[in-house]
Amino acid sequence: MNVYANLMKSSMLWGAAVFFAVGCSKSPGGGTEEPEAEGGSKYFISATSADGSYLLTTDNLTSGQISIRGNGIEVASDYTWVYNNQQSTATGLIYAQGDPGVGLAYGLNANGQLVKKGSDFQITSRFTTYGDFDKYIVTSVGAIRSTAGDTVSSFTFIDLANNNNLATRTIRTSNFTGNGDYAVFSGIVDGGNGDFYTSALLSSASAAPATNGLGRITYPDSVWVALFDADLRVKRIFRDNRISYSTGRMRSRLFSQITKGPNNDVYVFSGAFESTTTKPAGVIRIRNGATSFDPDFYVNIQQLSGGYKFRRVWYISDNYFLLEFYNTTGNPTALSVATNYAVLNTANRSLSWLSASAGFPALGTISSVGDPLIENGKAYIPITTTSEHPTVYVLDPATSQVQKGLVIEATDVNALLRFTY
Repeated sequence: MNVYANLMKSSMLWGAAVFFAVGCSKSPGGGTEEPEAEGGSKYFISATSADGSYLLTTDNLTSGQISIRGNGIEVASDYTWVYNNQQSTATGLIYAQGDPGVGLAYGLNANGQLVKKGSDFQITSRFTTYGDFDKYIVTSVGAIRSTAGDTVSSFTFIDLANNNNLATRTIRTSNFTGNGDYAVFSGIVDGGNGDFYTSALLSSASAAPATNGLGRITYPDSVWVALFDADLRVKRIFRDNRISYSTGRMRSRLFSQITKGPNNDVYVFSGAFESTTTKPAGVIRIRNGATSFDPDFYVNIQQLSGGYKFRRVWYISDNYFLLEFYNTTGNPTALSVATNYAVLNTANRSLSWLSASAGFPALGTISSVGDPLIENGKAYIPITTTSEHPTVYVLDPATSQVQKGLVIEATDVNALLRFTY
């Protein structure tokens, strides 16, 4: 399957989410060993073939081979898996293009076996972004017209601690920041104390919204981030003019570009997707507990990359972030291919491309990439090439060196994560 076909497949099925868990440690001999948490732990793999979708577990991602044939659990759909570390639960979401979709959750039982957790659930509306905080998985969609004629955003909270019970809440987003425009939200990042951060994208109320809720972007040279509590009360709105709005875009999907970093500071990235922005792709941050953006921190990522813009970002450890760049320079579109990866060091403002000479697959050979698992200072990236089964590539961000790990006999791998029990 070629890159474009995989991109189309990914855009329709909405790919997989990023997962943060506990991880591997360096052995005295320089290899990797898999530390056992109290009770044990296993890796989770969501894989697909022409025959269906499968959930597998394994003890190791750094070597060996595993197959979906006669192995694992077959599931009804190619789910988007969102991991909640507090509950050690993976929640499978379905984007049914506006139709209701039945979701489910999995974890490990006391014997380390993969089992369903809580009841299946149905999200009755579509969604354009999702994430987790506290005990919840959250989905959101914006640009909904209320009976009063206002524009609202709808949030669905899946309570993993209470049998996956659903609560849907809406918030009025007309004139959200006092500029007269409505807001659409991208990303969910745990802010602690039962709060969460999300990026706010402002659109003109006079322009018809697209499927992701965005109309004509009215402030392409500004970024807003909102801090909400679980009842959608606005606790604070942050604004800065050093970068453009914070979200990646693919079809109707809004990829989160905000993430926790060192010291639980919130790093707000912008891939500068909007063609009308004058701001380069970059990153700023909100210090842990701060009431405004840090005026002394800014990295011009587009300059470091030689003109490339990025779509997604993951925090690895220390000051290292993994970025997914578009394959060409210039202004991207919602269908532009992005299989180009680099490590950003925010401490010394440097960018290192993942190259074939360092063990990464050559750019032209990559068919599809699943979302990486990040744990204990390493990134585990599932990649399918034109000539190989999906393979886990293990990245050391300090050196930008990559080693081949587990091979999965399947067509694609969408998600990796690690459960403890």
